[in-house]
Amino acid sequence: MRPTVVTPDVVTATFTYRNGRTEPVYLAPYPREGPVRLADAEGRAVLAFMYAHFVFQWLEGTQVVRISHGTLAGPRILLWREVPIEGRWSPEVLAGFGRRWAEDQLAR
Repeated sequence: MRPTVVTPDVVTATFTYRNGRTEPVYLAPYPREGPVRLADAEGRAVLAFMYAHFVFQWLEGTQVVRISHGTLAGPRILLWREVPIEGRWSPEVLAGFGRRWAEDQLAR
């Protein structure tokens, strides 16, 4: 049997069943890409960020984000068109918003 290789960003934890039995589990971070600055079909600046396969696109000068499912380079399925976002148009604001929004959705 070959040994299991775990990347440094994976952490071990213990899962406890209702009956008290415990079992070791591995927790891996959600995949992420970006944030990157792109241009849309009309040449306008867009910030894009992917977290947990939710893709967030924020057009410069707006206060709304488009949210899709997919990756930055691959195909995407549009989920929501105009989700409000607050703050200055920046990669840091978009990444923070994207992480919080995705984790909230996945916790439901």
